[in-house]
Amino acid sequence: MNAARDTPSTGFVTLGQVAGRLPVLEVSCNRCYRHGRLRTDRLMAEHGPALPIPELRRIIAADCPRMIAAGMHDPCGVHFPGLVA
Repeated sequence: MNAARDTPSTGFVTLGQVAGRLPVLEVSCNRCYRHGRLRTDRLMAEHGPALPIPELRRIIAADCPRMIAAGMHDPCGVHFPGLVA
């Protein structure tokens, strides 16, 4: 991905960009060891292509006690291992 060309003005990769490259998005947490896979076509239908990936992270981990508390000392560790910086 050419960041200058493919990343929107917000600076974040969007769900639409990911869905164009990956049929399934792997989700993992390095704090509580939750993990799973989500179909990108289903995510697109639910949230639309313009959703920034950091916002998707917050949506996916909405029930995480660490995300809810938003404590900086022990934050939620949800991430997408299949996405390369």
